[in-house]
Amino acid sequence: MKKVLFVMMLALALVLVAGCQPKADPAPVNQPDVQEQPDTQEQPTGSQQSSLEQIGQPAAEGLPEGYNPSDEESEGINVEGEFNKEGIAMHAGATAIPLDPVDMPSPTKRPDLTFTFASYTASKLGITFESVAGYLVDDSQSDVYVLTEPIEQQKDNYSVVFTFSRSTVNAGYTLNNLKADLRTFAADLGKVNYQQWRVSDTAERTLLGKPGCYITYRGVQYDGTIVRGRVHMAILDNNRVLSIHYTGPGEYNMDYSNNVFTRIRSTLKTI
Repeated sequence: MKKVLFVMMLALALVLVAGCQPKADPAPVNQPDVQEQPDTQEQPTGSQQSSLEQIGQPAAEGLPEGYNPSDEESEGINVEGEFNKEGIAMHAGATAIPLDPVDMPSPTKRPDLTFTFASYTASKLGITFESVAGYLVDDSQSDVYVLTEPIEQQKDNYSVVFTFSRSTVNAGYTLNNLKADLRTFAADLGKVNYQQWRVSDTAERTLLGKPGCYITYRGVQYDGTIVRGRVHMAILDNNRVLSIHYTGPGEYNMDYSNNVFTRIRSTLKTI
């Protein structure tokens, strides 16, 4: 498990460098006021803490006891990328995972983003997939492959970054071990440059047809930048773990989750 976390933290360091690139001489822009809804729900006395709360992270609504979202995995079903206008993940499998407070939409609806896709090959990781054309590639690390949105396309002073990483694990590594590593990574991620941090419960979902799980998150950095993201991990053959980490500006989460992350997952193949 330590190897998995080491590789993911190495990938995180690359994300921090890539995602927070400042724009050159940005023109002043009047941003609409964002109304944050405070979390006023009280926890019932004596209620059992979730796994995220036990490691110091406030957990959003989780899955019903005994429910397995992977039962819904089949061709043509794509509920993973569905988000409503407020940026709430509508499904983890078939169950909503709201993140509160949410990113409220602008008073005037902006046009949806459109994308042109191209094929990418991460030879060192042994995978190929489709993502937005023209992204900057960093494959300098043997177990990490990073796609970064060019700075001229950056929105809200935060570049979109997709990080793919691979690590080796012991033969007895299970889905429960994977979930524990995913929760730990999410907790550590929230400790870096965030004044607010919300993480969903883990939900099971395959990747490359292999057992896996994912979380979604929402953070507010110290400069007020709202960040949304998703981390999806799966156990591959030959004792390997593949991780895909998406992070981007919260205002545009629907565009990148519904279109780009879903495109990557649906076109991902081994080579």
